[in-house]
Amino acid sequence: MLHIILFFSVKIVDENGKIMKGEVQYDKMETVANDIQAVKSMPNKRCNRYIYWDATRPLPSKPSKLIKKDTIQWYLVYELDGDLAVMHHDELRDKDYLLAEMVAEDGFEISGSCKIEFLRSP
Repeated sequence: MLHIILFFSVKIVDENGKIMKGEVQYDKMETVANDIQAVKSMPNKRCNRYIYWDATRPLPSKPSKLIKKDTIQWYLVYELDGDLAVMHHDELRDKDYLLAEMVAEDGFEISGSCKIEFLRSP
């Protein structure tokens, strides 16, 4: 039986066109893709060193494949209340569900309007 593996990435673009990207590490990638699709036209909200979109999704019951690392500055997460967020590692709480390690281009800013989208590749 042939298994096709899809790579699923998330891209965040700040108001200056700078990009942050990460590969989703979650068994139910289609769920995350649908959540991103649902919020991508919504304005993001900002608090300190994170941005979020009102997804209001129940947190997954299965533990995340990712473990917070001090070497990774940004993560895509489901927040405790189910919102989809990009957070600086210093802002993460124990109940936040890690979805992807994110890498930002030089000059990326968590300020103003940011756009979120997903990318698939075989």
